[in-house]
Amino acid sequence: MIQKKLRFLTLIFASLIFLSCTSIQKTAMNSLASNLSGADKKGKALNKKNNENLMLPLTGETDSILMADFFPTALKLYEILHAQNPEHQGLSLMTASLSVMYANAFIQHKAEMLPQEAYLLQNAEFQRAKMHYLRARNLVFSVFEQRYPGFSKALLGFDIDAIENYVARLKQSDVEAAYWLGAAWLGAWSLDPLDTSLLPTVHSAVRLLEKAALLEPDYNEGAIWTILLSFYASAPADFGGDTERAYYAYEKALEASSGKSPGVYIAYAESICVAAQDAEGFIDALQKALAIDANENPATRLQTIIAQEKANYLMDTIDYYFLFWD
Repeated sequence: MIQKKLRFLTLIFASLIFLSCTSIQKTAMNSLASNLSGADKKGKALNKKNNENLMLPLTGETDSILMADFFPTALKLYEILHAQNPEHQGLSLMTASLSVMYANAFIQHKAEMLPQEAYLLQNAEFQRAKMHYLRARNLVFSVFEQRYPGFSKALLGFDIDAIENYVARLKQSDVEAAYWLGAAWLGAWSLDPLDTSLLPTVHSAVRLLEKAALLEPDYNEGAIWTILLSFYASAPADFGGDTERAYYAYEKALEASSGKSPGVYIAYAESICVAAQDAEGFIDALQKALAIDANENPATRLQTIIAQEKANYLMDTIDYYFLFWD
């Protein structure tokens, strides 16, 4: 696995040297960017199997500490490549997805498990994660601007008709971009819910995800529904929170993942069970998350391991969330 990572880095470093030559042609840059991102200049996936193989050295790792050390390097190298070819949609989406994964799995995830007395450090880490989420959001906005000029202004504005007009234009080929945009947007907002630049725009992020879920309900084994579950269960009603929708999203996420995604159970435990003070449901959901074999699907092995770290933490700190009477 380490050898694969070294080859991965060697390829990227060699690519940077190659691209620095002034004689390089734009077509060669696009070809290289496509090979490294798994999608072409317009963001169309080249080959699903090849994409999985490209990411397997990352997503299939078992050592989350190793990946926490390695991920910033991979992310920064992709950012350098993107800076040299900013209009390549495939590269923009890959860089955005890495930013979201880094923010979520290696900053926010670790910060959430810090002891209560480390609240200053926790808040600082949350702000770091928010920064990376917003970087990702901007990258995906650049993709949508190429596809639908005026998209960013409309989605960041307050004209509901304009927002709905752009959301209605989305096609199945836009689902991946919509997912990463919504994930980055709501990820940033979840860490700073009183941010006045984010709070008024939450509706746009949710509408994007709802449209994406309608176009491709099973995308990424229910990943869209899992985000919507957390949002519906935790957001105030005035901003789109809805318990019934949360339960519906949970059922759809379970269906799409065939019950094999620990993140679905964890989202249910944290969002629905805590709000309802359902300690039994909380424990049951986390036990289901922990019972999943991370090796069953190598493509999601790292994701499962990190999610199960969170499940174990929640089990160990259950007293933070529920009142138990002796």
